[in-house]
Amino acid sequence: MNVIGLTGGTGSGKGIVSQCLKDAGAMIIDADLIAHEIIKMGRPAYGELVDYFGEEILRQDGEIFRRKLGEIVFRNKEKLEFLNHCTHKYIAREIARQIQEAKELRKAKLIIIDAPLLLEAGLGDICDAIWVVYADEEVRARRVMQRDGITYETAKARIANQKSWAEYKSYAQEIINNSTTMEDVQVQVANMMKKYA
Repeated sequence: MNVIGLTGGTGSGKGIVSQCLKDAGAMIIDADLIAHEIIKMGRPAYGELVDYFGEEILRQDGEIFRRKLGEIVFRNKEKLEFLNHCTHKYIAREIARQIQEAKELRKAKLIIIDAPLLLEAGLGDICDAIWVVYADEEVRARRVMQRDGITYETAKARIANQKSWAEYKSYAQEIINNSTTMEDVQVQVANMMKKYA
């Protein structure tokens, strides 16, 4: 059972590709979902983040206000590095647990780790191949604005804080182009499933 790392810049449309893969019989491990869980009150990363960023990142109910945290880190590289260093170890641990469980239970044809920061989290070594989702930068900016309810400038700042397309491309075994239509993505996914599953 192959383990595939699925990555790409913010707004590239990894979620759409993940859904197509799930529909085709792959098991999806969503690193973003895990990241949301581990910063909840009482969970591993919560205390470390509040100690570092202070209570300004908290909502009235005491939970971390993710949008506020995002605004802080995406404009400050040092703070973004701390956030990633803090959370990646917990994300990697949970992903390893889910992969082990899936292999033991033979849950799917293919295991997909959907992770924006795949290599930064040290997950590249556990993948049999890395697939990168590509989309034009302007398409990405529009998607991020719509998804997160942010300004064009903030969306572009987030994109600028991530790796360049050349960097993504350099470690990709496969590239999925998500700049066009859903039908085109489905065809690409079907071909990948035949090749790797």
